[in-house]
Amino acid sequence: MALEKLKIKSKGKEFAAMVNPQEFSVKDSIKYSQTNESRSPKFEQYEGSKFSVPKIFLDTTGAIPMEHWPVKNGSIDDMITALKKVVYDYDGDSHEPPIVEVIWGSNHFKGRLLTIDTKFTLFDNQGSPLRAEVQLEFTSYDTMKELEAKANKHSPDLTHIIEVKSGDTLPNLCNKVYNDPSYYMQVARINGLSSFCRLKPGTRLVFPPLVD
Repeated sequence: MALEKLKIKSKGKEFAAMVNPQEFSVKDSIKYSQTNESRSPKFEQYEGSKFSVPKIFLDTTGAIPMEHWPVKNGSIDDMITALKKVVYDYDGDSHEPPIVEVIWGSNHFKGRLLTIDTKFTLFDNQGSPLRAEVQLEFTSYDTMKELEAKANKHSPDLTHIIEVKSGDTLPNLCNKVYNDPSYYMQVARINGLSSFCRLKPGTRLVFPPLVD
């Protein structure tokens, strides 16, 4: 069975690694805001993932058979140019850097390049590089449809419409949506409720994003 190589693709162009990296990393993060000193940080949003390939190894010494070179008979500079055409060069159609797919076995990441860091490690007598290590860092890219699919439907930053069930109280529903029952007066006012103590089952209430 042939070795599955890490491949980087964008808009009909492809770059295959000469040697598979020993590691890659994915970083996910969440953004919070401190609304006031007396309360815990408030969730704002899930931030995009960061994906990095710490080392793409390039070598023209002959240590790696030419059949595995990304550019046949190419120099290190030619290989870096070929890589940049896939991940870095400006896309004249979309007027922005390309959307890139990084594929390695079951790992599939779609994003845009943040940084490309090249380290030259061996040179010939004329000073031309014979080896290089390239580090790539990407930020995730999602279409609007994908963002909607990932949206946390329980987030307090989204508008909710909830149908009242028997036993529901406004403070309890506010606690469910906002993690804070004290918003019940605001929600009552928004929904035109004359009494928040008695909620009629079947009533549909709006719970919009609220700001302290």
